[in-house]
Amino acid sequence: MPRQVAPTRFVRQISIEQQPKGLRAVYLVEAGSDRDERELARLFEQFQPLLESVELCSGKLVAYAVKLQGDDQSILDEIEEMLRANYAFVILHRSFDQLIYDIVRELCKDSGSRLTPVPRCDICRRAEPFPDVTVGFADSRGERISARGYCATCAAESGGQSNKEFVISLLQADRGKFDEVRNVRLVRSRSKKKLAFRIESDAGHQFMIG
Repeated sequence: MPRQVAPTRFVRQISIEQQPKGLRAVYLVEAGSDRDERELARLFEQFQPLLESVELCSGKLVAYAVKLQGDDQSILDEIEEMLRANYAFVILHRSFDQLIYDIVRELCKDSGSRLTPVPRCDICRRAEPFPDVTVGFADSRGERISARGYCATCAAESGGQSNKEFVISLLQADRGKFDEVRNVRLVRSRSKKKLAFRIESDAGHQFMIG
């Protein structure tokens, strides 16, 4: 069967969302059964919206990356205590970076567990379960076409003297090759709900995503 190709769509609006800062951590737990996996999923869900959680792997080894939505770090200790009371092997790593993700991947491989796909920064391509900045593309009706996510390091390196220059810098560094954004006119939207720009293009320069 031939591979289906996504239709090309014209982008008429670019929005940018910067996420609030928050301490990130990783929990690694040895699970003995499918039931344990389901219980762990419910455990992390019950702490929303105090923290976000993203599964990194499942199987004999279960790992979750979490991000606090506030300054109360005691939540991390509370979760660790609950886990240690029910599971023999528990590790809490109080950050998320490439090193801990590589460790999770190796332990996942050694234990025969399943690595769960996670978002990656669209500039450096490192695993990034909680993008620091998200740039969204919408059509003329305001419907989301797609989005790109960037880690804090790449976002900081893509600076600019204005929000417009910041967006252009991110997209030009993006591995998706959005160089055409430099050739279209970005006009700040009047929306108070989000930071967005309308694209005013001409016949010679259209911003499209396939």
